[in-house]
Amino acid sequence: MEKGPIPGWAWIFAVACGLIPVITLGGAIPGAIGFGGAGGCISIARDETKAVATRVGLCAGVTVLCWVTFAALVATVLSLW
Repeated sequence: MEKGPIPGWAWIFAVACGLIPVITLGGAIPGAIGFGGAGGCISIARDETKAVATRVGLCAGVTVLCWVTFAALVATVLSLW
């Protein structure tokens, strides 16, 4: 199946996820969380078999999940100090 173009609204979610490795100044785990989430959002956004509202909701869920995972990582690291 061919993917559609990347909708403009998708970049909001991709950038929101991509900020995670920027905030941490890199690192494998934050990079995986951030870039994985950004890639997931772009992939979901390009799936034209789903309604736009569904894609926006899924992208919002992925973004929230990335940030919650990042917060849990930060909390875990801080608790070890």
